[in-house]
Amino acid sequence: MIDFNDVHAFVASAETGGFSAAARRLNQSRSAVGKAVARLETRLGARLFHRTTRQLA
Repeated sequence: MIDFNDVHAFVASAETGGFSAAARRLNQSRSAVGKAVARLETRLGARLFHRTTRQLA
């Protein structure tokens, strides 16, 4: 079952363009947002973001 908090972290990351900005928006740590997106990717079996050290795409 998909946790909608993980989906919320994914949407915030996509809208803001990064985990740090999403974390500020959601009042969470950057690590918590990154782990939520990673859990969602694992559950779906697909990579949702192309990550670099500077941005998400």
